[in-house]
Amino acid sequence: GLSLEEAAKQLRIPAGYLSQIENGLRQVSSDRAEEIAGVYGKQKDEIFLPIRYAIREVFPSHGA
Repeated sequence: GLSLEEAAKQLRIPAGYLSQIENGLRQVSSDRAEEIAGVYGKQKDEIFLPIRYAIREVFPSHGA
């Protein structure tokens, strides 16, 4: 199989960051989820629950 370090190298991200993603400590974009899944030869829905990648709504900040 592919090691964490090899996968991270292909994704051009630090291995520690990929580890955090894999352990649920980091949220990822849908595009990044697809990219990670592709490295492992999977579909993103086979690896990530839909709640792990979210389209975020950006709300304007209300100044104080």
